[in-house]
Amino acid sequence: MLNRRKALALACASGLSFPTLALAAAKKAAGDGVLRLGQSTSLSGANGAVGRQFRDAALGWFEGVNAEGGVNGMKMELVTLDDGGVVERAMTNTKLLTASHGAIGFFGFAGPGANREGMQAALAEGVPFIAPVSGMDVLRQKTNANVYLLRAGHRDEIRQIIRHTSSIGIDRVALLFEYESAGWEIRDSFAQAAEANKLASAQFSSVSRGSADVSAAVPVLVASKPQAIVLAANTAASAAFVKAARKAGYGGSFYTVSTVGGQSLVDQLGSQAVGISVAQVVPFPWSGGTAISREFIAFAAARNITPDFASMEGYVAARWLTESLKRAKTKEATPAALATAIEQMPPMNLGGFPLAFSAETRSASSFVELTVVSSSLKFLK
Repeated sequence: MLNRRKALALACASGLSFPTLALAAAKKAAGDGVLRLGQSTSLSGANGAVGRQFRDAALGWFEGVNAEGGVNGMKMELVTLDDGGVVERAMTNTKLLTASHGAIGFFGFAGPGANREGMQAALAEGVPFIAPVSGMDVLRQKTNANVYLLRAGHRDEIRQIIRHTSSIGIDRVALLFEYESAGWEIRDSFAQAAEANKLASAQFSSVSRGSADVSAAVPVLVASKPQAIVLAANTAASAAFVKAARKAGYGGSFYTVSTVGGQSLVDQLGSQAVGISVAQVVPFPWSGGTAISREFIAFAAARNITPDFASMEGYVAARWLTESLKRAKTKEATPAALATAIEQMPPMNLGGFPLAFSAETRSASSFVELTVVSSSLKFLK
């Protein structure tokens, strides 16, 4: 595997730019009978568990497909590079995935920085950007012709949370968000949902990007006397806020968006996580209430994969992509063929989970449901 310095040296020595090297690598990959996808995500660091679970489930699905002859005669391959949640490493990874590994599409990128850089790099490299683990609105613009999202966005999640709180008589809600572009989107969505539902109070406060310092946000939000607080900052900050707010006497409810309220938040909070409601954007992975849940449970057991929302998302994303390729009868491992297969995929029902790609929102799903953390620290529907 080439590191960035070696790749740069190669480019300089040959007089070629990274995009030129990427094109050469993609052409070579197109002739080897392998449809190679590239992923930059956290495999280490605070969010490493999410990255590993998504990757392992997707890999497990692709391995099963390959054991049965692949997709239309092509083998599926996923190359994953660890960025540790560091934007600069994600930027390097996007170059290496195309120039060194011959990836014809980016798949399952995770983290605000990785997804912002990944989308731009995918556009520059001429490859599709598929199933990023992100709720960011910036990815959901009609003009992003190379983006193919699986999941609902943060805007959908915030709307669902506020609709729910309003339905149970809560009209004083606050928001903790992160002061960066994805957080600003969430703040704006919160303000719009608050206005639409005529909330009596909709206070918000932020933490700095990547920070867990909530000392300024706690008194601001607690003083507004909210009945519920929505957590949409990074997981460490959200956990710190819950602890500090409870210590300050806050006795109301907590809600979180999907990218915050995973197992990592529960692990950091322990018993203080009980009762937190979490928005989810993929089917519930622990019950057999739908066909896709039953199929996933069997798949996870056979592959020794821990069932959770991250692994369910990786599994669904891999199945969705594979089914798109099968139905399109794609036999060429090229960026254009990959993009066309998803773009032209007709609506489908994946074991009770409806998917219909929309060129308007660049997404195949608007599904959101609320779960709650039980006294045994398990997620319940």
